[in-house]
Amino acid sequence: MRTKTKQYAVWAVLALSAISLAKANSLVTFQVDMTDAIATAAFDPATQTVAARGTFDAWSPFALTNNPTGPNTNLWTGTYNVTSNVYNGTTVSANGTVMSYKYTIEPGGTYESVYLGGTHNRLLALPSTSGASITAPQVVFSDAPLTPITTLVTFQVDLAQQINTGAFDPLSSTAQARGFFNGWGSSAIAQTNDPSILRTNQNGLVTSNVYVGTYEIVGSPGQTMDYKYYIDTDANWESPAPSSGDPVDNNNRFFNLGSGPAQAVPIVFFNDSPYAPVATNDITFQVDMSAQVLTGNFDPSSGTVELRGDFNGWGTPQIFCTNDPAASNTNIYKTVVELKDGVGASHSYKFWSSVSANGGWETMADNRAVTIIGGPPNPTPHILAPVYFSNVDPSDLLPVDTTVTFRVSMTNAVGTDSHVFDPGADFVYLNGVPSFGTWDGSLLPQLTNNPVGSQAYSIDVLLAKGSPVQQTYKYGINGNDNEAPQGNNHVRYVRTTGTYVMPLDTFGAMVVEPSFGNLQASVSTTPDHVLISWLGRPGVFLQTKTSLPGGLWVDHPETDGLSSTNWPSGGSSLFFRLVKP
Repeated sequence: MRTKTKQYAVWAVLALSAISLAKANSLVTFQVDMTDAIATAAFDPATQTVAARGTFDAWSPFALTNNPTGPNTNLWTGTYNVTSNVYNGTTVSANGTVMSYKYTIEPGGTYESVYLGGTHNRLLALPSTSGASITAPQVVFSDAPLTPITTLVTFQVDLAQQINTGAFDPLSSTAQARGFFNGWGSSAIAQTNDPSILRTNQNGLVTSNVYVGTYEIVGSPGQTMDYKYYIDTDANWESPAPSSGDPVDNNNRFFNLGSGPAQAVPIVFFNDSPYAPVATNDITFQVDMSAQVLTGNFDPSSGTVELRGDFNGWGTPQIFCTNDPAASNTNIYKTVVELKDGVGASHSYKFWSSVSANGGWETMADNRAVTIIGGPPNPTPHILAPVYFSNVDPSDLLPVDTTVTFRVSMTNAVGTDSHVFDPGADFVYLNGVPSFGTWDGSLLPQLTNNPVGSQAYSIDVLLAKGSPVQQTYKYGINGNDNEAPQGNNHVRYVRTTGTYVMPLDTFGAMVVEPSFGNLQASVSTTPDHVLISWLGRPGVFLQTKTSLPGGLWVDHPETDGLSSTNWPSGGSSLFFRLVKP
């Protein structure tokens, strides 16, 4: 059994319905000081400009400008209406989410680095109210000021619930703030209780269990700093709710360093767990390894699956998951773990496989989370629905080897480097398809002129069983990633197995296809039938229902991977919809 949120297309009989969603927005003002970059010759304002890129615009450049008559002529600013934000890989409304961004020098998209964070992005919490305005911290490009600042930063964590559950003993345990600023603990100091800070919980009880510590941080104003709280008893790192879609954020907290002599980060509950009554849950964890079996990354005959989380030191002691050889889906592995904590407390975890890539760990950026529920009975059974390992749905993978033809028209093609395509001297390459795993270079596959003498080019690529149905790619002139700016790609779906010919692309016109949809009913050439057509793909099939208010939807798995079918017409109404389980 698999209980899982499904994706649906709007149903249709003879007419289609439309859904529109109002987009919330946040007005964000960016500001970056280029004074130090000019002084070090990293930036030349006479020949170069500055842009902001981030999850608010798919990392495309948003041009900033300076004010030649302003008090700081080297301050580049600009205001952007952020209507959506990519959070954990999903495009959502901007409000209340965390935006990842960086500044770049143009042309060429030279990204800044982030002090102490390496490839980490800058982070900004967006307003929760639609239409609200926010100004990003004024920062120095690449966090490289010629004169760093010194700021006393006070960290504050409420340990009332950890004391309540025994995870923290005020007489013997130590709490610390660990992050970029102290090498994630290499020079951490113990925080001490401040009895003057009183907190009232959701049950009206007052506690004074806030532990406080202050660090002297030398850095750059506005820089993004990651951190977490840590309890030395059982090496207990907290795993707060994910703060952003940044792939290197790893469920960390963050703050942006102020420009003044001192600042305090807000008081938070350790592990986001407020003081609450304690409950014991017998939690059933389940993971579906079907996609890993399909791709060859897991062999049920020899591989093992483990549950790892903050409740077992992320692997010690080991918690093994087992499958049921008699079940309808033998690829579901499960285990039961007893957890005792406050009602509403969240615990982080991931699954681990002995033969998977990424060192065995699931590959999504953020950890999974389970919330403690109240009883009775005690312990309370808590059965979690099965999840796919690394959130990879097997229906998003090709079930068999499939030859896919990629095609592009090079008529009037011009690269982002302003190179005008010359069919007599230039060559066309395919960038980014997983079979090749690269975006530019000499190893890219070369397309051939087809038909000869035209401006159309094509190539047949064998995608192995287990390859993604969704293909993200670009074309390049002479092996360069020069069809469109970074992050702006073609996204199409392999809609039939065995062989499939992609629609003809136009160089520079980036197309992002919907996964499936466009469900329509029309007159069929077959007597006594109705033509039902849709934008199909493997893993998507029709469902029917005789009445919308009641009854159950009936699966038609025989339509999986099709794009049309002639349906026998009858005297009663019949409703159709597409479903991707």
